[in-house]
Amino acid sequence: MPALFINTIVTFVLSVALVLILRRLVVAIQLVDLPDSKRKRHSGAVPLCGGIAIFAAFAIVSVATVQTDTLGFSFWFSLMVILLMGVIDDRRPLPVAVRFVMQLVMAVALVSSTNIGSLSIGALFFQNPHIFLPLFLFVGVLFVTGLLNAWNMLDGVDGLAGGTALVALIWLMLIANLAGMTRLVAPLETLAACLCAFLVFNMRSPWQVRASVFLGDAGSTALGATIGYIILLLATGSMAVAFPALIWVVILPVADTMSLIVRRLMAGRSPMSADRWHIHHLLMDYGLSATATTNALMIVSAICGAIGYFGIRANIASELMAIGLVVPIGLHTLLVLAADGNLSKLGVHKGAFRPLADHRSDKQSTSEAILSPRVTIPPLAGE
Repeated sequence: MPALFINTIVTFVLSVALVLILRRLVVAIQLVDLPDSKRKRHSGAVPLCGGIAIFAAFAIVSVATVQTDTLGFSFWFSLMVILLMGVIDDRRPLPVAVRFVMQLVMAVALVSSTNIGSLSIGALFFQNPHIFLPLFLFVGVLFVTGLLNAWNMLDGVDGLAGGTALVALIWLMLIANLAGMTRLVAPLETLAACLCAFLVFNMRSPWQVRASVFLGDAGSTALGATIGYIILLLATGSMAVAFPALIWVVILPVADTMSLIVRRLMAGRSPMSADRWHIHHLLMDYGLSATATTNALMIVSAICGAIGYFGIRANIASELMAIGLVVPIGLHTLLVLAADGNLSKLGVHKGAFRPLADHRSDKQSTSEAILSPRVTIPPLAGE
């Protein structure tokens, strides 16, 4: 216990130090996010160094405490590629096709490093693992790629993506301990400490009016990929945990992303286009503050994670846990339809929200604006 406490404190301090250093250095390479008049409503230029700081600290502590072998070479290699791709994308937007193909390749690398043939889904699949191996591979790659993008889409309000990831990591730590996979607890605890340090700068509080650093695409995609990978490790380990029960831990970003894709396609638009149709945008548009929105969604995520944890603890059948996912997905759908004013029609009203141009073009205009010498970095709380 003393060693774990010391490791947590050292990790937290290191992460804070990296954020303080990097938030100044990234200005030199113009890695900042600028507001616009449509979707990005923050004030001033905000450094996109949060993800770099989190995973740099995570890697340093993992090497120092000899934890790197726990997650394996494929994980660290894929994480490095995802982070690098995210940094490039933050600085100079990549083509959608290139980004998606690279994400798929990294997802394949991650899934291939797990014992995906033992994925715990239900009794039928458990009895015929070899027959369903191609299906398991497809599900694993789809899950990691989807969660990677889901966390990126969730990153739209101060503290939301990081706070929700922290909630997920806490539940995954408890589940790993419950399932006897204690080797995963240490890296999860290390990453959670790194996230806590980041949230000091990213989450609003009485001492901080707004975020002074953002995750960036590098941080949000890396968090999604890491959490997806950990879930697959838990679902394919020697003491395999039911995959449907684990989905409860991340059902909020999963449900929101599925809803966005369906609504955008129904509106005749690209699934990757930008808008304010996310659940957090809808809540803010209907009166909740940024802080209240983040807190509310973190609480929802915590409740869903608790359902997954206690479902695993009570040995509830995978099939029942899977069927139960209809409830949060249904509630999300009802909320979206209510916000859109189409409960009676059960459809998407194209005029209810004003879609924006593809987010690639939004980020492109941001990159061009960065070239202006008038870009300034907002001070940290207390400066």
